[in-house]
Amino acid sequence: MPASDKPHSRYMPGLDGLRALALIGVMGYHWNFGFAGGGFLGVSLFFVLSGYLITDILASQWHHHRRIDLKDFWIRRFRRLLPAMLLMLFILVVWVTLFDRSRLATLRSEVLGAVTYISNWQFIFQQQSYFESFGPPSPLGHFWSLAVEEQFYLLWPLIMLAVLKLFPRRGQLFTFIAAGAAISALAMAVIYQPGDDPSRVYYGTDTRAFGLLIGAGLAIVWPSWKLSTHVSRAARRRLNLTGAVALLIILFMMWRVDRYDSFLYQGGMFLFSLAAAVLVAVLAHPAASISRLLSWKPLLWIGVRSYGIYLWHYPVMILTSPASGTGNLSLPQVALQIAASVLLAALSWKYVEEPIRHGGLKKVWFKARSIRRRPASISLRGWVVSLSSLILIGIFCSGMMSSVSSARTVGDIAAMLNLDDPAPEEPDQNQGGGSGAMEPPQGQTPLPTGTDDGNISPPPTDAKQPGVIKKPDPAKETDEMPLPNEATHSGDEDTGGNEEPDPPAGNDADNEDKNTDTGSEDPDKADSEKTIPDQPNEDKAGKPGEEKADKPDQSKDSGSETTGGKSNQTQPTNKPQNPPVSQSTVTAIGDSVMLGVSPYLEKSLPGIHIDAEIGRQMRQADDLIPAMKTQNRIDGGVIIIGLGTNGAFSKKDLDSLLRPLDSAKQILLINTRVPRDWEQNVNGMLAKAAAENPKVTLVDWYSASKDHPEYFRSDGVHLEPEGAEAYTSMLLQAIKK
Repeated sequence: MPASDKPHSRYMPGLDGLRALALIGVMGYHWNFGFAGGGFLGVSLFFVLSGYLITDILASQWHHHRRIDLKDFWIRRFRRLLPAMLLMLFILVVWVTLFDRSRLATLRSEVLGAVTYISNWQFIFQQQSYFESFGPPSPLGHFWSLAVEEQFYLLWPLIMLAVLKLFPRRGQLFTFIAAGAAISALAMAVIYQPGDDPSRVYYGTDTRAFGLLIGAGLAIVWPSWKLSTHVSRAARRRLNLTGAVALLIILFMMWRVDRYDSFLYQGGMFLFSLAAAVLVAVLAHPAASISRLLSWKPLLWIGVRSYGIYLWHYPVMILTSPASGTGNLSLPQVALQIAASVLLAALSWKYVEEPIRHGGLKKVWFKARSIRRRPASISLRGWVVSLSSLILIGIFCSGMMSSVSSARTVGDIAAMLNLDDPAPEEPDQNQGGGSGAMEPPQGQTPLPTGTDDGNISPPPTDAKQPGVIKKPDPAKETDEMPLPNEATHSGDEDTGGNEEPDPPAGNDADNEDKNTDTGSEDPDKADSEKTIPDQPNEDKAGKPGEEKADKPDQSKDSGSETTGGKSNQTQPTNKPQNPPVSQSTVTAIGDSVMLGVSPYLEKSLPGIHIDAEIGRQMRQADDLIPAMKTQNRIDGGVIIIGLGTNGAFSKKDLDSLLRPLDSAKQILLINTRVPRDWEQNVNGMLAKAAAENPKVTLVDWYSASKDHPEYFRSDGVHLEPEGAEAYTSMLLQAIKK
């Protein structure tokens, strides 16, 4: 059992057990364990614990010495936190430099944010979602909570020093802290918008400070150094009963709470923090026997090393998981990841954290000085360690200094990010504004061009700018209707670029591939040429008829079995069947999946209007309705909606989109298959909407694509040519003739 190294304090083993419980919840949430749906609330436990322990130290110093030793406090904090963090960041950069260089462009800024403890605000300004990240997540995505805590460690002693002089009485001080906690919780409730991504209020120091302040307030009215073991039996029973109830509330919420539940951000997280404070108060009391429950040796071992395990588990999980996420990991793979995280944390604690915490740096310094005073021979082991360290430092510096800004051409950037060199754009040769198609070498069949989000467009297709509703010449629609046996197909190999991780906000699609247009020789059709960019989780909020400025939208995805509703269960053939001959206009609204399939739809449904954007959320789609009404594309038309890949949405968002479409002849809702935990939420919502609205037909892509891994690229969402053909076939069969 570790002893406390702080004067006027005692070791409270139950609190280390509570740390272990919080850590297990967070790790269970990150690995998508069924028992930890609300495991992210473990961070709130950490906040309450930190607020209590830090304020308990400061209040104790003030009580016994009438002063707060800021220098001693901050040195202790930095000595406790910095060594393990710097070691982890060093090894992470070395690993990524050697084995995953595509991450370096974004990792450098995130490392700087981590070292300066501003990661949470960095993620907010970059609009990096904690809940809806679809692309490869950052291995430092968990640093937001460490940033919040370190900001508290830096500012709170100064605030306490000032407040203790203004409000010397305990009641006044508690009132001040309670008011601050209430304001923070109110800010979370006010800023949060139901149906929107809650990451802003989840990350913000202003909206998360209440957890720390609740713990701080507890330390003022329940200081550990004033608690006595001499209490009555009745008081002991009340302590244990109160602690048991608080523990059950915490466990229930960490099991059942849904991250999109509005209640959570409108008071629920505040109530959870209050329950955590009650449990901390009981566990801190030496007379409470319930603390023995959380003083089980394995829990204590984890709790003592919880900081290191928290540091290591997320980068280990991210860097050793496939592009499709942790959902496809087997139990042995998850066990290995957890074991590696614990092992690295244990080594760090034993050889770095504990020695430095107990004066190890001074010992090393004195030893180095004594060696300088006398000649010393370096052993073989010393040479190996020294050379290895120099090599690793060189790799670290190389990784941190290499920069995309040093690239001079698009090809340089593609090479740096391990991408295929994108095809250069040809100058505009047409008065209509279209760009000419790349001509293949003589005698060769043009290969399909890979879209940046991982989909392959077939050779015979037109293209257009993403996010712009296509306006074909009505005079040509009749001529372009396919023959009865016509079908779209693509027999060429995938030549798309490699997958790359999400860039930070503002670095949208650095490269654009151009689809080769061989479907028509009419120069007027150059207006519909399309370029499809690569970032699968970036959003462009734009309007029909004009180019959109790229804007990242960290999104959520969905996928689960759907029940209810008018579901189109027809299994698709490998190639689209005969399109329905209909006089109705067809309009498709979608995200990056629809964007990748659009060439197939344009070939099979000439005249279709497609508005598909990377990263589009359901809540953004109703912005398209006014333009659709102006173009008379709703009344009597067929509307295809393929949204949900990028995250969950509220019933209000879906109703807001469907309500103006009531005059349409038919509305097709395509459900999703995406290896993310919002899959079930999205598909259930779509199935319910189809069951309630007679004009809505559910196209059950989730069921149709089951057991067809060949349909998908490595991310498990975007489609290979075979999958795009199957997707198109389902839509054609679902459209009423």
